[in-house]
Amino acid sequence: MELVHSTLERFMKHVQFLALALALILPACGRENPETGARGTASSSPYSADSEKRTHGLEGTHSGAELEAPRLIPAVRNQLELMSRGSEINTENLTAYKNLATDLVTSMQADLYRVSFADSGQFRALSDSVLDDIGGGTGTAAGPEPSEVREHVARMRRLLELYQQTMKGAANKL
Repeated sequence: MELVHSTLERFMKHVQFLALALALILPACGRENPETGARGTASSSPYSADSEKRTHGLEGTHSGAELEAPRLIPAVRNQLELMSRGSEINTENLTAYKNLATDLVTSMQADLYRVSFADSGQFRALSDSVLDDIGGGTGTAAGPEPSEVREHVARMRRLLELYQQTMKGAANKL
C-alpha cells in the first residue's frame, strides 16, 4: 500500500509542477501589444482588427493586401503589343494569353470591388466582350480570329485604361 501512496504522491508533485508552469507561461502568450499593453490588436480574421488606426487601405479590406491587377498588366500589355504587330501566335501562347487575360479581368473586378466601385455597366460589358473574344475562359485555345485581333487588342486596351482611370479616381477619394 505504501508503494501506491509514494507513486501517487510523486504523480501529484508532477501535476502541481505542470500547473504552476502553465500558470506562469500562459499569460505571456496573450495577444497584447507589447508597446501599449492594449488587447485586441491581433485577429484571426482576414480583416483588420485595428482599422481605425490604419493609415493605408480601406476599412474592411484585407490588411496589408495589395491590388491584384497591376502586377499582371505589364505582361498583358506586352502580349497585346505582339498581337498588334501581327506576330504569329501559336496555340500554347494563345492559351497562356487567354489564361492571363482571364486572370487579369478577374483581378481587376476584385480590385474594383475592394475599393467599392459601383459599376455603371461599362466595365462589366467591356470585360465580358474581352472574355468573349478569347473564348470566355473555357480552357480551349480558341481565341480571336486573325481578322478580329485588332478589335480585341483595342477592347483590352480600353478595359485597361478604364480600370486605371477608375483606380486613380478611387485613390483620389481617399
